[in-house]
Amino acid sequence: MTLSAKAIELAKPTDKEYLLLDDDKLYLRVRPNGSKSWLFSYRNVAGKRIKITLGTYPRISLALARDLAEKHRLTLELGKDPRQAVHEEQAEARRHAMATFEVVGREWHTHTEKIQEWSDSYSQKIIRQLELHVFPRIGRHAIGSLNQLDVLQCLEAISLSGTRETAIRTRESIQRIYARAVTLGLLEPGKNFMAKGVADFKLRTHITKHHATILDPQKIGQLMRDIRGYKGHYIVCCALQVMPYVFQRPGQIRMMEWEQLELDTGIWVCPPSIMKLRKIHKEHPQTQPHIVPLPSQVVEILRGMHKVTGPSGPVFKSVSRRRGKDGKLSRYISNNTMNSALRALGYDTQTDITGHGFRAMARTLIREKLGWERETIEKHLAHVSDEELGLAYDRTTFIAQRQKMAQEWANYLDELAAKRT
Repeated sequence: MTLSAKAIELAKPTDKEYLLLDDDKLYLRVRPNGSKSWLFSYRNVAGKRIKITLGTYPRISLALARDLAEKHRLTLELGKDPRQAVHEEQAEARRHAMATFEVVGREWHTHTEKIQEWSDSYSQKIIRQLELHVFPRIGRHAIGSLNQLDVLQCLEAISLSGTRETAIRTRESIQRIYARAVTLGLLEPGKNFMAKGVADFKLRTHITKHHATILDPQKIGQLMRDIRGYKGHYIVCCALQVMPYVFQRPGQIRMMEWEQLELDTGIWVCPPSIMKLRKIHKEHPQTQPHIVPLPSQVVEILRGMHKVTGPSGPVFKSVSRRRGKDGKLSRYISNNTMNSALRALGYDTQTDITGHGFRAMARTLIREKLGWERETIEKHLAHVSDEELGLAYDRTTFIAQRQKMAQEWANYLDELAAKRT
């Protein structure tokens, strides 16, 4: 016999639980307390009677119960155990439910660290961007439940806050997180709308913002005079004077150590560990150090410094008692020390000059005013490709030329400083 809605309603509780058959293997269970639920009952390959609960009535209607029972009957016909199939489906559902965007995002970030894709500082920058701008907005949602609009609104919110470059980098991170979800089997390739060419996630164009710098020779002369007149801490004063002469990255200068310097020959052997490189190149034994020829002006400044912070360890030792993330006292002046000094001199580091701006200043004027070839300048700036690094590129090839160029640049700055209107 088969059940009807009326028959189900008329089924009254008794002292004992009983079952009413609807169709092949589908039963309505009536309990003494009056509750009714659906069961699918079958025998497994071992002949044991197995019962699968399909849900309570009337939440699960007669029609829906029949559909669920038909699904289990088809599973049996395929030679599979319905209860095992249910457990596998539930486990898969739990796995996908746990695969929130944040969980997948952090797994992707951990993976990139394991394969040494980035330097430690850049790796921290990437995860911090996700923690600030993405996880609070979409992190708690299952990655498979998000749609294009969710991601687009997240990126636009970042872009509209005035940090479009951050939005662009974040978009790249999200694209790679989705690709990782596909690799892990948490997302079907066809549902990866973040794959390039699938959906339009372009952000509004803007004028690229470069590091603030000064290119007017007259203003550079005033800047040099201001730097020499700086009244701050002696160590900071020396670091500030060195920057325009050597025009290396501020992070490299602040982490200069006495063991890296050969003052008699005017050479700074800058190790890969403090250079702007991918982590894999920083740690690769064939990656060459960056050789920086020092003009006589810098050698003189450093000889004076040697009496204060030498003979070993950091040249520009920390002048504060800052503690790093590891809880240890900092050994070097901070990342912001140079910009703070420039601001103290009255320069706006957003519009006038920033620590990185000395590189742009030298790169432009050494070419325009001193006539040096671009290739020599680029080698001095340590601008090399991954291909060159992979071949253990030898930067010492241009040492003689760069020594001459560095000295000419330093002399040019001194000449500008000496000219007063």
